[in-house]
Amino acid sequence: MTHIRGMGWSIRNNLRASHDGYKARVDATQTSAQHVTMTVTKRTMKAVSLWLLFGLATFPAYASPLTTAFEAACALNPEVETLTARRAEFDARKGAADALLPGGPWATVAHRTDALTHNRDTREYDAEFTVPVWLRGERSASLAAALTGAERLEAEISFRRLEVARRVRDAYWMVAEAREKFTIANRRRSTAATLAKSIQSQAQAAQAELVDTKMATADVRDAEAALAARKSELNQAVIAFRVLTGREPPAAFTEQTSVQASPDDHPRLLLRRKAIEKAEADKTLVYAADRERPEFGVFASNARDTSAEPNVTSLGVRLKVPFAYDAVNAPKRAAATAEVIGAQSELAQAEREVRGDAAQARARLDGARAQFAALDARYTDLATVVELSQKSQQAGQTPLTDLIRARLQLYDAATARVVARVAVEKARSDYNQALGLKP
Repeated sequence: MTHIRGMGWSIRNNLRASHDGYKARVDATQTSAQHVTMTVTKRTMKAVSLWLLFGLATFPAYASPLTTAFEAACALNPEVETLTARRAEFDARKGAADALLPGGPWATVAHRTDALTHNRDTREYDAEFTVPVWLRGERSASLAAALTGAERLEAEISFRRLEVARRVRDAYWMVAEAREKFTIANRRRSTAATLAKSIQSQAQAAQAELVDTKMATADVRDAEAALAARKSELNQAVIAFRVLTGREPPAAFTEQTSVQASPDDHPRLLLRRKAIEKAEADKTLVYAADRERPEFGVFASNARDTSAEPNVTSLGVRLKVPFAYDAVNAPKRAAATAEVIGAQSELAQAEREVRGDAAQARARLDGARAQFAALDARYTDLATVVELSQKSQQAGQTPLTDLIRARLQLYDAATARVVARVAVEKARSDYNQALGLKP
């Protein structure tokens, strides 16, 4: 009786311990679920905020004439399109991290018989269904890695779009410079033709020599050759712009200087910061997934030893609990730590280079303005010289060669002047590019 009473107390204690353990597991599960829910909410809100940030950064504060061409170039850029398509990948990763199971379940079916050995009609049938189980902290770490990966992807899209903006800007300013040069060359051709016509009229009236007529005609031919070269340059620049954007270059475009822009908001720096967050999230996931996932399964078995014995059916559960192994985890953790350190170093280097690029672009803008002021004054002086030479030539005080020489100098000065003016606009555009602003 004492032995039976002791067994009863033992059974009650085991049941109580089992109930307490089950309650503790339930509480732990609820706590973990709350933690995952809070993590999902915070990360989701952060992801939405980042999407709004990069989405708004995609569109400029004002719609410039170059905006349409820029957006068209981004749509044609294969790298931007590839990164944009990867959004579905990270959406799927977030869905996988939020799933009930970390992987798919599997079933096992087995059959055992002695038909080829003793042939006592021994038969056994086994069936098992097993599911993997999340490791502690693995689910929240996987979700964090997926969300930070999506944020890094948006930052990379913004940075690649800025690289496209650089190419679009450069292509446009090539067109703008070619247009200005073509305009100056066309003006020179018209002026030379007018002068040649005047000299021919004077020759017919016996007021000009044949050498002056030939010289004026040669000046027209030289102007026509220069005009043909400038037209070819303009056509090439327009074709290059059309290939890049699929659109015609706008008739005019002027960069707007932003007072509030700062190199600290450059898309490259945002990309490096998001890379650090992604590397830290991956490191957390490596530490959380330090072993194989546990497996829980249920099985059923139907067996008989001989034909004279009845079939016996049994049910059971199986739990596989793996253990961590430092020899496997140490290389993974070291690699994850190295990724974090590398991302931090890349951020420091990017900060130096972005600030340096902005300072250089500002210096180029100041230099371009000073150069344009000097060339503009030179053009004004030479325009005065041409006007005086023309009056003197008409009065017969100076030969025609002096007037043609003065006009050639004025043509060169006008070309240098318009090139310098375009260089000022391009330098302002480069400065906005260095600040991370899109057209």
